[in-house]
Amino acid sequence: MGRGMCPRMDDDGTRRPRGRATLGDLVAVLDVAAQLADELGHDPLVQRVVEAFRLMPLEDRETVAVVLERELQARRLSLATEEATGQSMHPNPHARLYVRAHETPAPRNLLERDELMLAMLAGLRLTPILLVPDIHASWLDGTREALGHLEPGALAAATQLLREALALAEESAAGAATAGRTAHAG
Repeated sequence: MGRGMCPRMDDDGTRRPRGRATLGDLVAVLDVAAQLADELGHDPLVQRVVEAFRLMPLEDRETVAVVLERELQARRLSLATEEATGQSMHPNPHARLYVRAHETPAPRNLLERDELMLAMLAGLRLTPILLVPDIHASWLDGTREALGHLEPGALAAATQLLREALALAEESAAGAATAGRTAHAG
């Protein structure tokens, strides 16, 4: 017999060549496969996810799979740290996997001062969560990747705006410190 065909003793004492499955082994595998197919085939949510993935353009599948994996990892992390951080995550029914690209500038009425201030305020109020160690590491990695995707003009604009935002934050902190000293002196 060849090296891969050496007889082996089964639990019941019968001999069979290595690497060959018995009919019982094959039946057991088929039973498990049939049970799994039955369970998945009768779950309407699994069917919807599979159908959505099937309809997705092939070039989008890898990106969408990575996004889903990343979001599920964040959700699991959130579940594990809810008690310690006092923060939780939940599914966003309004989330989008695709972003719209506009070749024309945004209309001026979308960039009004009060709307910009409220959007910035909402975003800045969420920044403390970015300093949670595991989240901070992910934020750094994601931000680095996002900046790498920017075209040179957009990267220059982002750099300028972030520098201006830092200067404004330092100005605001200095103003708050001065107000605090004035309040204590009065």
